Amino acid sequence: MGFVTDKQTLDDLNILGRYKNNSIFSLFNHTITGGGGRLLEKMFHEPLDDIDAINKRTEIFSFFERIQVKLPFDEKQFDIVENYIRNPESKNRIAAGFNIIRVKMMSFIANEKEYLVLKEGLLTTINLMDNLKELLQKIVKESEGNPYHEKAKRIYDILNDKHFDLAYECNGQFPFLFRNVFKLDYIFRSQLNDKLEALLKAIYELDVYIAVSDVSRERKFTYAKALAQQEKVIDMQGVYHPCIPKAVDNDIKIDSKQKNVFFLTGANMAGKSTFMKSFSIAIYLAHMGFPVAAKQMDFSLHDGIYTSINVPDNLAMGYSHFYAEVLRVKHVAQEVASNKQLVIIFDELFKGTNVKDAYDGTVSIVDAFSKRNSSFIISTHIMEAGQTLRKSNDRLFFKYLPTVMKGTVPTYPYKLEDGITDDRHGMIIIKNEKILDIIKTENKKEKEKYR
Repeated sequence: MGFVTDKQTLDDLNILGRYKNNSIFSLFNHTITGGGGRLLEKMFHEPLDDIDAINKRTEIFSFFERIQVKLPFDEKQFDIVENYIRNPESKNRIAAGFNIIRVKMMSFIANEKEYLVLKEGLLTTINLMDNLKELLQKIVKESEGNPYHEKAKRIYDILNDKHFDLAYECNGQFPFLFRNVFKLDYIFRSQLNDKLEALLKAIYELDVYIAVSDVSRERKFTYAKALAQQEKVIDMQGVYHPCIPKAVDNDIKIDSKQKNVFFLTGANMAGKSTFMKSFSIAIYLAHMGFPVAAKQMDFSLHDGIYTSINVPDNLAMGYSHFYAEVLRVKHVAQEVASNKQLVIIFDELFKGTNVKDAYDGTVSIVDAFSKRNSSFIISTHIMEAGQTLRKSNDRLFFKYLPTVMKGTVPTYPYKLEDGITDDRHGMIIIKNEKILDIIKTENKKEKEKYR
């Protein structure tokens, strides 16, 4: 079935998007091959649901982060090689020979560019393979004991195929004798076409491993360890948002065998939404086997993640904001009721209705969720709901993001503390912005105008 999520969650967390500002995908997308970019995108769409697969991928990324290698070509060179290999005129040796004669004759007779394109493709391919062979020799040697070792050996074996000998002997110099041109073009575009297709796919993988591990090293990310699903634990040390400069980090542990609902309170602007996004992004990346923005992370395998952070209304369907929230809670409840082990994030349940209904809804929904087989973070600024649940439900634990007053100015350290906050500084902020003074001044001006 795979790791499950939905568009709302991906949008809340800004996971996807090649051209979106600050998307998590764009953070890692420093590939130099088109195929590498497509493979990276596929990985983002398909988080893993197997512990061994997750841990093996993290080992591979960690290995490339340690050895710090680069692909021995640039984007333009690879495009030339890819186009040359994937556009063979024929896989038939006789037809290939006639094609070489045809393009060479055309170069003399009509000054066609086709022969020059063939020459450039062949030269660039020989040079790239020769350089790649040197890189793979290093990777094979250093990857002993790593899950990537067998793949590296297979790539290296392709590059050491005896049919490449003539090409390597040329040392990048194009052999103008027809006999050698015929042999090389036939080797690359006919006889070894399937092996070179496999090699291109291996290069895409290399491109992703190098690009992602470079980002991890530069940003000092870490690699999460996947645990058995029955462990039912998420333990993050120093987790922070990967796209926020100088982001404040926090520690959080949810052990669902004991308490499976993290109830978060805090004033508006205290950082609740950012913290929940940081946590959720780490969960998503960890299930991809990608590096995470944290100092350390262990997590039990989950079946999926659903968030409700920025729920929009739907005017076309006639849905108010509150009704859209209700439908979102209903959808998540249906998933939770299917007994999947999920990660569920709700930022301020029912903020689209009055305080009394929001209080009643929060208490009843949180109480019901706590009895299910999932891990929850649920935030609210209705502190009374937390006080009620703390007295009646031992499946919850409580933390808050504080507000620190400096005179009449609220400041926010963004560090979690134990308990339930009683911060209420809305009117102080309103007064600081002098909204009432503005209204009174305008009213006074209007009265004087008509005297």
